[in-house]
Amino acid sequence: MRQLLKEHQREHTFDKQSEDVILRTEKQLQVRFPKSFRWFLKTFGGDGHELDLNGCNDILENHKSFKAFHIPKGYVIIQNVDEYCYCLDTENMKDGECPVVNWSAYEEGVYHTANHFYQFILDEIENAIENDWFEV
Repeated sequence: MRQLLKEHQREHTFDKQSEDVILRTEKQLQVRFPKSFRWFLKTFGGDGHELDLNGCNDILENHKSFKAFHIPKGYVIIQNVDEYCYCLDTENMKDGECPVVNWSAYEEGVYHTANHFYQFILDEIENAIENDWFEV
């Protein structure tokens, strides 16, 4: 994953998140992020332009925005795609990892997207490369 991002991202695309910021965000949401997502936030951060992944500030803002829509307990919005959101399902943590689901405030049903964040982000990176979303 590092190599793919290194080859295809431009300088300063991501905003690394500190351990303090991550801990404060987890505390406010009353969740624990999976190991893979914590690693990603510390190593690459969030708010990446091409991948459009949420950093801690966006996670909190999205959570506030969707609270009125009864976002399920333990869901952490990592990517808001307007009509639906990709969320970490932290209520289903197993061995320090949790699934990524597709949840919509406007439709019923939750759809499994990936078994863990590593799988999700790798799919997102490969999709971005295939569609020339990265600026080189």
